[in-house]
Amino acid sequence: MKNSMWSAVLVMTVILVGAAQAGDDFKTYGKLHMSLEMLNNSEDSQPTVSNNGSRFGLKGAREMNDKFKMIWQFEQKINLAQKGSETLATRNSYLGLAGEWGTALFGIHDTPFKTMGSKVTFFRDEIGDYRQAAFNWDRRLQDVVLYITPNYDGISGRVMFEIDQGAMGAEEAKSIISGSASYKKEGLYLGVAYEMLSKAFAYSAWTDTTDAAAHVVNNVYGNSAQGIRAGAKYQMDKLGFSAIFQTLSDYNQGSFSVNEFDEGIAVENDKKAMTYGAEAEFQFAQKYSTKAGYYLADPNTDVDDDEFSLLAVGLDHQFSKDLWFYLQYAMVMNGDASEAALGCTYNGHGKIVEASGPGQNPSGFSLGMAMKF
Repeated sequence: MKNSMWSAVLVMTVILVGAAQAGDDFKTYGKLHMSLEMLNNSEDSQPTVSNNGSRFGLKGAREMNDKFKMIWQFEQKINLAQKGSETLATRNSYLGLAGEWGTALFGIHDTPFKTMGSKVTFFRDEIGDYRQAAFNWDRRLQDVVLYITPNYDGISGRVMFEIDQGAMGAEEAKSIISGSASYKKEGLYLGVAYEMLSKAFAYSAWTDTTDAAAHVVNNVYGNSAQGIRAGAKYQMDKLGFSAIFQTLSDYNQGSFSVNEFDEGIAVENDKKAMTYGAEAEFQFAQKYSTKAGYYLADPNTDVDDDEFSLLAVGLDHQFSKDLWFYLQYAMVMNGDASEAALGCTYNGHGKIVEASGPGQNPSGFSLGMAMKF
């Protein structure tokens, strides 16, 4: 942990000194976000401290000519609540070029699928974040190439490709492609995104034992997983609305397998899922607003009553532009055969409470504060 900390300090110092000497346009930035919570699994309650997407970053640019400038960013996850070591550059970090033609970069970055969804929520990184009902389809990938178009009167697009993550010489490339298009103007945001995982994410093998002298191992691949997400947000003076819809096909690639005793028949290969819901926010005083959100998630398995829903309500106090406080309540309502958790950590919120059993409803109160710099 000490080595990681000193490495981070050294990297940041070198970057700052080098940028200053070169005359680069650079700045430090970050977000500190924590909450005190009382979580309940429908049988027992427990208080906890949650670190919610806190981070620190450096970014900058250097003008090269009238058509190009070099851009860079280094962003690191930080935790103010629990101890532990973290790999450097755990968040969006990259090198790239930008100009009137758009922006091209490579490194570590959120997918356009994830970025689009982040534009349409009032509960970002909080206990009521809708992403816990999105079946873990908000990814930050490594070894990516990302292109961002210029903004044409409110219209823009993104396309990302993750370089093959599989073994060299593998039969199928293990890669992801993600893209989005959006329109943003005068308080209105509309977006649609598409993402596809290659067949290599759904891989298994079975051994042909019909020839006792030579057992043949056969590679078997499932279908490419695909996701479509559409969202909208409209922000008026004191009132805002948002909605999101997501559909997935063959999304359970991690559980793809074949039956070795039945000539390699594939199982667990065709699940679909759907998520949809809406949020609203109302500013009832100069620095106070209330908000609510509701989402329904259906994994569409062969089991009845496997759906679940998420309900969240909150009160926000915007002390200043870069400092705010909130009180929030959220609950996951499971079907009789569902056992979804509340506060899945992959959505940016730092804590999770599992349901005590199928059909049980985990819930939690959250008192949080956040500051940007």
